[in-house]
Amino acid sequence: MTDAADRIVLTAPPAPVARRADDTASSSIKMTLHPLVVINVSDHFTRARAQSGGRPGARVYGALLGEQIGRHVEIANSFEMKMTTNASGEARADPEYLRTRLEQYKKTFPKYDMLGWYSTGSEVLPEDLPFHQALCEVTESLLYMLLDPAQAMAPGNRDLPILIHESEVHVVDEQPTMCFVSVAYKIDSIESERIAVDHVAHILPSGDSNSGSALTQHLGTQQTAITMLTERIEIVRSYLQLVADGTVPADHEILREIKSLCAKLPAIDTPRYHDEFMQDYNNTLLVSYLGCITKGMGSINELIDKYNSAFDRGHSRRRGIF
Repeated sequence: MTDAADRIVLTAPPAPVARRADDTASSSIKMTLHPLVVINVSDHFTRARAQSGGRPGARVYGALLGEQIGRHVEIANSFEMKMTTNASGEARADPEYLRTRLEQYKKTFPKYDMLGWYSTGSEVLPEDLPFHQALCEVTESLLYMLLDPAQAMAPGNRDLPILIHESEVHVVDEQPTMCFVSVAYKIDSIESERIAVDHVAHILPSGDSNSGSALTQHLGTQQTAITMLTERIEIVRSYLQLVADGTVPADHEILREIKSLCAKLPAIDTPRYHDEFMQDYNNTLLVSYLGCITKGMGSINELIDKYNSAFDRGHSRRRGIF
């Protein structure tokens, strides 16, 4: 992406005009985009296209969440919007659904606010302007992220097919005109996102991950080793059982090797084994107890919210009496 801002001018009616948080140049914004947002938007578009029977013109809409500190904007998450159609056939976001989802995210991520919205397409369309203005009624100074699926699926393309725009108002022919200004951004991620992206990038389209990530290969190697060890132990146990039953004649050389192998194993009744076993056992119980406590606290919080909603008026009157 070049440093020069590409301005896409869409003529807006004299009122209302979009408002900005400040009047500084858009090039001074430090934009950071997390890979989780790219994965969410790509998954949203893929599911929408599959449900529509492969229709190429299907567009998806969603909200961008993140944190803004001064001129530094960090887009960290996103969610899908519930769309409706007005009388003229234009797509509109359901405001009640949008506010509800924002309140839910606010409870889990208090620092996150709605920073903008996203859509798919090869270019900004004229109907994106009224959609943007309608969302500005919910929150101001929104960003517009555009994902181009055609560029993403083009052979040999290695550039990220995402453009992020900021809205500006200019006077053109003595009329206020809204401009979408393309701003530069960089990709940043945390450790958990890097692990998830590496795992997703190595999964084959059929769902079989033969060329999986490093974590998957490591766990697969351990599983194979444990399976082979279990099979060999079962062979030794079956042989000893047959010898004890008299079905198979005893071979003293094989029995001495089995005794030598068992003698190399750590004794189960030693204090060291008992301490390590109890430590692992207590850690497992602690994780289970923490999960139960977390689930119980969630149920209690939900009950308190319902109680406050049901008896808020009564409590208000009682507080007024005292």
